[in-house]
Amino acid sequence: MRHRDLIPAMLIFSAAVAAFTWIAATVETGGTFTSTDAWVDTWLHLHAMPPITEAMIVISFLGAPSTLMVVSALVCVVLMHKRSYDRLVALIILVLGGNLLNYGLKHLIHRGRPTFEDPLLTLSSYSFPSGHAMASTVFYGFVIACVLAMARQRHNVATTAGILMIGLVCLSRVYLGVHYVSDVLGGILEAIAWSTLALTALRLARAHQRNIGSRRQAE
Repeated sequence: MRHRDLIPAMLIFSAAVAAFTWIAATVETGGTFTSTDAWVDTWLHLHAMPPITEAMIVISFLGAPSTLMVVSALVCVVLMHKRSYDRLVALIILVLGGNLLNYGLKHLIHRGRPTFEDPLLTLSSYSFPSGHAMASTVFYGFVIACVLAMARQRHNVATTAGILMIGLVCLSRVYLGVHYVSDVLGGILEAIAWSTLALTALRLARAHQRNIGSRRQAE
């Protein structure tokens, strides 16, 4: 693997980390972003309707880290059956590593949840970055990548469906009043940075193994 092949990944990783750091700093210092957060949450809460609320609860469930952990386990079984070990290892590292990273960042930043007099949902855990946004971006992003690799003629459908699902999960968390907009943006950026780092490291490891194998054959 040539060094210049790493440039796109390095740029994506650096941009995601920089944007995440800026949002986290704004959250910590109570910058202008926080007033936008409060306005959006309040507006959605005031315009909540029971049918939409029920739909958002279902969508939120589909993007929950615990739900996607179970789904990922099932996907791992399928990947093992197909002997697609590279994808199997990638999925395990992405999902487990992403959840651990999110847990650590939540307790490092310890931002409180939005509060309302008549909340739709209440949670006692920390708010930033959103675990749902992170988990859905990691998982559905992985699904998009797999579909693109196996069925390129369907790349538009796969990409659109994956992005739509991530967007709906993020919207559901803000609508239900358990996250701010900055929380879900932070979760998405966290997922992009982590996925880029993890997948690049795996590519480098596989390239290194191939080089070792080639040298042994040459000897």
